[in-house]
Amino acid sequence: MSDIICAIATAPATAALGIIRVSGADVLSVVAPLLYKINGTPAVLEHGKATLCRIQAEGEVYDEAVVTYYQAPRSYTGEDTVELCCHGGLYVLQSVCELLLQKGCRMAQAGEFSKRAFLNGKLDLIKAQAVIDLIEATSRAERKNALSQLEGHLSRRLSAVYERLVDLNTALLAYVDFPDEVDAPEEDTLAELRAIEKELSALLAGSDRGQLIKEGLNIAIVGAPNVGKSTLMNRLLGYDRSIVSDIAGTTRDTVTEGCRLGDLKCHIADTAGIRTTADPIEQQGIDIARARAQAAQVVFAVFDGSRPLTEEDIALAEEFGNERNLAIINKSDLPQKADLEYIQDHFIHIVKLSAKQGEGLSAIDGWIETQYSAEDCGDQGILTSLSQAQRLLAGRESVRRAIDCLEMGFTPDLASLDITEAASAVGEVTGQTVTEKMIDNIFAKFCVGK
Repeated sequence: MSDIICAIATAPATAALGIIRVSGADVLSVVAPLLYKINGTPAVLEHGKATLCRIQAEGEVYDEAVVTYYQAPRSYTGEDTVELCCHGGLYVLQSVCELLLQKGCRMAQAGEFSKRAFLNGKLDLIKAQAVIDLIEATSRAERKNALSQLEGHLSRRLSAVYERLVDLNTALLAYVDFPDEVDAPEEDTLAELRAIEKELSALLAGSDRGQLIKEGLNIAIVGAPNVGKSTLMNRLLGYDRSIVSDIAGTTRDTVTEGCRLGDLKCHIADTAGIRTTADPIEQQGIDIARARAQAAQVVFAVFDGSRPLTEEDIALAEEFGNERNLAIINKSDLPQKADLEYIQDHFIHIVKLSAKQGEGLSAIDGWIETQYSAEDCGDQGILTSLSQAQRLLAGRESVRRAIDCLEMGFTPDLASLDITEAASAVGEVTGQTVTEKMIDNIFAKFCVGK
């Protein structure tokens, strides 16, 4: 890491401002000769102090910028770092970057600044993942969880588990090597392993919610023709996406869009009206609708409250009525004729609204917030990475094997092998037992300037 790297750290688009980040040992030897005060004298940079400078070389002025110097180790990367806040035109930024390259810098690879931060002990891998999550956050829940991980809540929990596994293994191996001098640790080891297994299970239980926060909730809107599914879809999105018509069977294919309900990212699918039909094309759309509903995490089953329940409505309630789905009684602005008690017998969760008038839609937001609340996700941090969850799952399985090994009376050295595997798996999540290839793969997901 002796070379000095540079990159544009802001989005590749014309804007008021753009930032160029430069990092590496003795970075001032490259950058300082290019910086002058407005009066033409050489600029002097101090740690943490923003300085207005002209970027100049061979008599040519490239830009006026606010320059901030961070002295190692008090920087993002842990190295000497300079950030040039330039005017945000792409030509200006690229010209300054080209100048830095001419003076001895190297263009940073994707994620190289964060990779250096990890290698210099400024970030662990959980915090590195949190950087990606924060950049990509599209909801308050994602932002809160990413910030919680950056503050180290999750890192501290997992590092504690790793250290406990290492300490256990040390005690077991000491007994194996010196059985006459060290007390047999089986009972204490079993109790500690069970406690660790419980902690890993709690972390894994939260990972499902973490995936929901990151990836979003898949919702299918289903119902008989003309109950208002497409109108509801358009209302939830805030614009017209699905065709609305009084003609039954208008929607033939599934229409899918993303939006936010409550504070949760959602992917909503408007599906074909479910009914008995002789039209093979419409039937294909109905089959797709049923398949999409079965694959969805939540079904919004829509009923027309202004008419008695039809055979299609009854079949819909029988098929999708359960504790995870939401019954939506639409057209609440009209006199109500639907059998509410029948719907209540099949659905625990019911809301009434008028999609046409836009009345009662807040009830859906409220239901989503109640069922999928992420208010406490920032307290301790939850896993959002599937690969992290898979490593913890492998670690828990190793812990369980070690428990079985000791309970069945096998020698401690055999249990030690499983504990070693468990510690390795947990350490891969935090970065305590990670390989160089894994590090490269993780930071390759970052943007170049990060």
